[in-house]
Amino acid sequence: MKETYSLAEAAEYLNTSTATVEEIVDTGLLSAGKIGKALVFHIDDLRAFLRAEIERQTAERREYARKIAAGEMPRDARPAVQTANGAAKSRYGRRGRLPDLGAAA
Repeated sequence: MKETYSLAEAAEYLNTSTATVEEIVDTGLLSAGKIGKALVFHIDDLRAFLRAEIERQTAERREYARKIAAGEMPRDARPAVQTANGAAKSRYGRRGRLPDLGAAA
């Protein structure tokens, strides 16, 4: 398996659109480097993001199930699980702002 992915390849790996990947990168939830005009992703960063997102969504579903079982929440009141794309939009709007990389230097 190759170590670096283009934006299109990263979107395919995450099974989403390139626009969604760009939004997630803009929020800082997923690391990417810019080489020339192209975003480049390392496979370890894609895997870490995917693993963290799966764990977060699973924990959210478990919490809803616990509340339903304890009678704290009716089954039909259960909200949908927040997706990474939804988190990106709610955090910064449609398109987020880029992180300040100059501060890290």
